[in-house]
Amino acid sequence: MRDKKKASKDVASALVMVLQLGINVIVPILLCTVIGVLLTNHFGSKGFTIGGILIGVVAACNGAYRYLRGYLKRFESKEKHD
Repeated sequence: MRDKKKASKDVASALVMVLQLGINVIVPILLCTVIGVLLTNHFGSKGFTIGGILIGVVAACNGAYRYLRGYLKRFESKEKHD
């Protein structure tokens, strides 16, 4: 019985991790793109949109890296205690 509970808890933990990772990637890209489009509409230069997309991608990669690094540290420390 405990093995089933542990397995379902591990699956739920993995699902939460994937969902959080997706949010950490999508939000910065969309937010920076929207800001870039707004600046493009205001100033009339397409460079703001491209810059916004690039800044969003860099921010998304940084956020995903930091999240995964923290998750893996917690996962490794949990395995050492088991």
